[in-house]
Amino acid sequence: MSEPNERQYWLWVTRPDYYLEDDGSDRELLDPTHGADTGGWWTCHRDTKKGDLIFLWRTSPKKDIGYLIQAESDAYSIVDDNDQGWDYGCDFDVLFKFENPIHIKDLRGSPSFEEWGPLRGSFQKTTFKISLEYWNKINNLAANKNPGYQEIIELIQKEPLSEGIRLEEELENELVANLDVLKRFGHQLELYIDSTSGQIGRQFICKGNGGRIDLLCYDKTKKRYVVIELKNVRAGQNTFGQISNYMGWVQNRIAGNIPVIGIVISRGYDTRFESALNITDKISQIDVEDLGFVTAPPKRIQKLAEPKEKNTSPLGIKFTNSREAKTWLGKGDEFLKEAKYKEAILCYEEVLKKDPKNKWGWINKGLALAELKRPEDAMLCLKKAIEMYPKSAQVWLSKGIALICLNKFEDSIVALDKAIELKPKFANAWNYKGMALADMERNEEALIAIDRAIELNHKNIFALSNKGYILTQMGKYDEAVRAFDEAIKLDPQDAFSWHTKGDALDEQGKHDDAIQAYDKAMELNPKNAYSWNNKGYTLTKQGKYEKAIQAIDKAIELDANFADPWSNKGDIFSSLGKYDDAISFYDRAIELDPEDARTWNKKGSTLKSLGHLEDAEAAFAKARNLGYEE
Repeated sequence: MSEPNERQYWLWVTRPDYYLEDDGSDRELLDPTHGADTGGWWTCHRDTKKGDLIFLWRTSPKKDIGYLIQAESDAYSIVDDNDQGWDYGCDFDVLFKFENPIHIKDLRGSPSFEEWGPLRGSFQKTTFKISLEYWNKINNLAANKNPGYQEIIELIQKEPLSEGIRLEEELENELVANLDVLKRFGHQLELYIDSTSGQIGRQFICKGNGGRIDLLCYDKTKKRYVVIELKNVRAGQNTFGQISNYMGWVQNRIAGNIPVIGIVISRGYDTRFESALNITDKISQIDVEDLGFVTAPPKRIQKLAEPKEKNTSPLGIKFTNSREAKTWLGKGDEFLKEAKYKEAILCYEEVLKKDPKNKWGWINKGLALAELKRPEDAMLCLKKAIEMYPKSAQVWLSKGIALICLNKFEDSIVALDKAIELKPKFANAWNYKGMALADMERNEEALIAIDRAIELNHKNIFALSNKGYILTQMGKYDEAVRAFDEAIKLDPQDAFSWHTKGDALDEQGKHDDAIQAYDKAMELNPKNAYSWNNKGYTLTKQGKYEKAIQAIDKAIELDANFADPWSNKGDIFSSLGKYDDAISFYDRAIELDPEDARTWNKKGSTLKSLGHLEDAEAAFAKARNLGYEE
């Protein structure tokens, strides 16, 4: 075994399902030029040490060395009882993706590799330790094929650990020493200690599963386990997958029937992480800056604030335009998350100046433009992405989502069908197709699509909730409630399922049960204006006006630009005979949503009660023009 401070060199061998997307393109989660959230954990030799450098050999069809990787941890056991090398794993980070990989023909064509063991053995093992002699030979080949790489590898080898590792360790140290800082976020935590092994909840090894939990805690007041994933960079889809995996392991191996939630502490997050957050209330995110620690972000994130250094890596290395594009992409994703679409677009334009073939630059710019209701510009961006990546199911899905935002449901279905053609088992595409069909009131077809999404992933809570919503729209309330109950069984902490179950129960006239469902949704997500509004609406049906007003006022407090509670408040005051007040509330609702035919009709009825017949008829006429029918 090596000395603790001695850096080692390795070759990891991986199959195509680990390095290729379904459309045949390289996996973006292995691309350091795409986003800060690369890496995860990988099986490794038990002698692997933090700071070791690794080349990743990709088996057929690539047959090349495509990436330079660094181990972010020592090897740890990933099964309960073992003494075999392949039963170990380590955390890793991707440092470099070769634009010109080292192909097997390059190795075989060089006399200096004739005696190299991995080549002679046709790369039949999963890990190989590389001597310094062969490590240098491979780097020379890489430098000859990739201009600028020589400078990068020389500087990397001078630094025992990447800055990202060091800064995340600092963040972890700060948090362990100050767990009380999370109290203001509603978490009163203590580190978990395993009663059998004595292992504490810091870098907690998930035996039998792989990976290490940054912090495993127990919430003393809410009686639940809390898995914390730390990222001193922007969180992405990979982060969401990691923490979900760890939460499942804790639920099965430690918690039993006790709830488990997850907290990601990071410097913002991208749109794919945000989309994943929308399907569960069991995972939340906290920004590093909000903790009040002095831990600095990696320099690669500071680049926007320091333009003179924006071409430099954490090690002070000059990178290509594609690396600079990564920073702009991250900033754009942050703006997109905050619904600052104009600012996001400016960032994506910078991405595309630096890297014109950046798929996510074109996709996310198109989605931002769609949110701004600029259909022609949005479609030009997505058309460009499709021209470059015509076989990417993700690109076609993104076009479909953008078209849904633009209320172009027929065109959306065409795009989603293309995504499904390229990837028939793409559950997300089937789910969005169901949503588009439901928006067109083609509910039977929508159910077929949603059922297909559920068939492909029977634990897809988002699809189950959508199924319940569609069944509610069809008046099939018993079936809708069963769908919501199935979603809730899979995830009792899913606020959306509780809310929409409340809607179905309300339509059945089960008002008390509906209010209980809304209350559960608000317990899980107290800032959901929709649940407060719907609770107020149901209380109004019961004649409980005082409580109804309290709930509706809470909805308005949470979202003053949400038209429905203003309209519902008008209903209450109209029922109480306070017609002038009711008219003022209807006017506010109409100001926010001038196309709501129902509110125009209710305003007409209230004006009629006041004897303002001419104004009442004008309001009724407006309602009819907007499609209102008795």
